[in-house]
Amino acid sequence: MTALALLHRKVSGTQQLFQTATLFAKQSYILSRNESRFVPKRVLVLSKVSRYYYEKLWGPDLNESQLRRRLMDRGSDYDALLASHQNDKEKELATTNILKDLNIEYKVMNRSVNNLCRLSVDHNAFNWADLILPIGGDGTFLFSANLIFDNKKPIIGINSDPLSSEGYLMLPEKYTKDIRLIFELMKAGEYKFLMRSRIRTTLKGVGIWEPPFHMHQKWRVTGKERSQVKHADESIAVENKKILRFNVDDTYKDHSENVQPNERRLPWLALNEVFIGEALSARTSALDIRLGNANLSFKVKSCGLCASTGTGSTSWHRAINSLSPQTVDNIFRVGGIKLDSSINATDISSRYNGQLQFPAEDCRIAYTIRDMIVGRTLPSPKGIQPRGFCQKLIIRSHCFDAGLVLDGGIAVPFNDGTVAVLEIHPEDSLRTIILPE
Repeated sequence: MTALALLHRKVSGTQQLFQTATLFAKQSYILSRNESRFVPKRVLVLSKVSRYYYEKLWGPDLNESQLRRRLMDRGSDYDALLASHQNDKEKELATTNILKDLNIEYKVMNRSVNNLCRLSVDHNAFNWADLILPIGGDGTFLFSANLIFDNKKPIIGINSDPLSSEGYLMLPEKYTKDIRLIFELMKAGEYKFLMRSRIRTTLKGVGIWEPPFHMHQKWRVTGKERSQVKHADESIAVENKKILRFNVDDTYKDHSENVQPNERRLPWLALNEVFIGEALSARTSALDIRLGNANLSFKVKSCGLCASTGTGSTSWHRAINSLSPQTVDNIFRVGGIKLDSSINATDISSRYNGQLQFPAEDCRIAYTIRDMIVGRTLPSPKGIQPRGFCQKLIIRSHCFDAGLVLDGGIAVPFNDGTVAVLEIHPEDSLRTIILPE
């Protein structure tokens, strides 16, 4: 073989290798791009339960004129409630019409079905869906998130009324106006996942198998309707044993036998916060608090304890701990510091309140002891701060009629002797889909 032929052969081989490598790289890119695309096949739509809808449930025998009169007598705006309800339904209909056009299977689920305002949740529908789509506000999103028990199922929310609902957990307003764009961007891979940390709660002791209830069941009613509420609560307590039995890793079962386990891991994971305190807000909440794995326990009396995630740091956590310009101004006056035009109380307040927020994927728990009583004997021992961060919270109740409430929704009794262990684990994160602003 001549030198020229040998050179030609080597060049041809190099070109073929380069072409093969280029083709492989191109195929790898396409594969990677296809893997990043997300085209849901089965979507579960969670619809908002409006105030108007609740009022209709509580007054099934009232016609529209009678319902209007009852609401007006309470000082409520019937027309505004009705308009808001109709707007929610319009957004729900627009979404399902687009899902039809895209040949995507869907189911619509509501959380209230009758005049007892019982929860209506079919966990089989959550297992069926490959995308959870709440339509409403942050409350609807939180309700939906409570029913996702792992970090695999994605969720994305549409704000049904951006003008009246901030919808921090929902998509920006432009997606409410262009719902089809949501699915186009997911198909194009123009999205990212945000793994939001959630709080896992484990109860220990006696009385931990009492049936849970949802805060929406405690709807405000007056007068003669209270007898209906009592009947409803009794019926709900029975129904919740069936409806709220999700049987996640055998953590929730009907333990009606004489022998009951003294430890119960709640299947619901808190996306925003866990609040512990007396049901009657004027009553002092007595708690023993341990931070992390420390052996030291602090006896505290307060208005309750709020344990927050990074997601919840923009919600109740911020509301509890934020400083008003008035407070800042008073502090500077007491300190003898005069503010001028270059910096004022409003600016300082805004900066302080802004730093209360921390990342949604942070694995720390931010705790806040509300209105902690500080005196000669309390807290005991001294040294616990009214707010801070920890990896784990262990709380023992010495309360009379207290509740442990997850995300302002699902609640369980938490009375004298019961212990709650609050932790964050990566496998409990919520997989949320984030689209471009």
